Amino acid sequence: MKRRNFLATTFAASSLSIKAAEKNTETPIAVGILRGQPLISGPDPSSLAIIQALDGTAAGYAEISINDGSWQKIQQEHDGLLAYETHVLKFLLPKIPPSAKLSYRVKASPVDFSQSYSIKRAPEQSSETFSIKTLDAASPETRFCVWNDTHENLPVIKALHDLTTQSKPDFLLWNGDQTNNVLDVDQMAEQYVCPGGLPIASAYPLAYLRGNHDVRGREARHVENFTHSPNEDFTYAFRSGPVACLCMDTGEDKPDDHPLFAGLAGFDLMRKRQTIWLENIIQQPWFISAPYKILFCHIPLWWSDEVTDHGYYWFHKPCREAWLPLLMKSGIQLVVSGHTHQPAYLPKTDQRPIAQLIGGGPKKDIATLTEFIANKENLTITMKKLNGDNLHSVIIKPK
Repeated sequence: MKRRNFLATTFAASSLSIKAAEKNTETPIAVGILRGQPLISGPDPSSLAIIQALDGTAAGYAEISINDGSWQKIQQEHDGLLAYETHVLKFLLPKIPPSAKLSYRVKASPVDFSQSYSIKRAPEQSSETFSIKTLDAASPETRFCVWNDTHENLPVIKALHDLTTQSKPDFLLWNGDQTNNVLDVDQMAEQYVCPGGLPIASAYPLAYLRGNHDVRGREARHVENFTHSPNEDFTYAFRSGPVACLCMDTGEDKPDDHPLFAGLAGFDLMRKRQTIWLENIIQQPWFISAPYKILFCHIPLWWSDEVTDHGYYWFHKPCREAWLPLLMKSGIQLVVSGHTHQPAYLPKTDQRPIAQLIGGGPKKDIATLTEFIANKENLTITMKKLNGDNLHSVIIKPK
């Protein structure tokens, strides 16, 4: 299910003698070419990327340090040319060991192209230096948070960010509908990388999923330039401690032949590829051995009724029909979604063989933070409102 790669990267050991334990002596530029702080996405340590939003066209590179070792330069190269971008700099990292301390920062410079034989690079500007602990499938426990349907509502995003920071998660999963639509490439860094200038995933990695609003608009085909997931694909899987996570893109909430799409939707084709991918991934030893198995997808596979003629999907019956036999075979214990803007927990029944959890919406009174804490005894899931009130608590036993 590999789409075109955004950009190739090179990984070269730098001759820098700076050590990660030493403080960065450069003063970060508060106002300049860098917009907000860098985001790190993946979230698996074998497929991480650093994304830095820009406030103008700039060249740049990232620096990383593993377990307080020497700083190493990560350059973004495409056909022999290094990064010179207008909206974001994006650096694909080499495989990082699990449970490693990964420190990183981004440096960028405006460049003056007055003529082809007079290219002048301005002084470098540096982001802050951040550190994360990389995920480890062998860890006996994990803790993570889930957002959904933030729809560019900055007060809600700030409140969610504050609660997530307090939780100190191993990673953050953003389960779709970050936007209302994707119409202007100049707005996409704000939509996906640094809303309101917040470092939403700087101290822990991000797991990104698309929602139906993120496939709408003339710039929707460029979302992958502002986000990152393994192989630049919106359907992927990873493991954090005892939890195996399937992340699957549910596409639009209407059929491909709906007149709204003017013949531009091809999600039936995507689902066929996803089903082949799913059949393969659930046979991987790392997945089979996981005590807990969760599917994350933006549009739920079940809703409180089976009515499908609303003019759009409250739940995604085509995805359910395509995936359910394999989900049952794989032992998926819970489906976690958003989309409806109505928080709900639908327990397992004879008609619904897998439980369904659905997060809230973009307004303060219905926004939710869902926290997952897993160890060898239980996977405990708590969905809270922004004021801290508990909406749903679910306990899953290991298989």
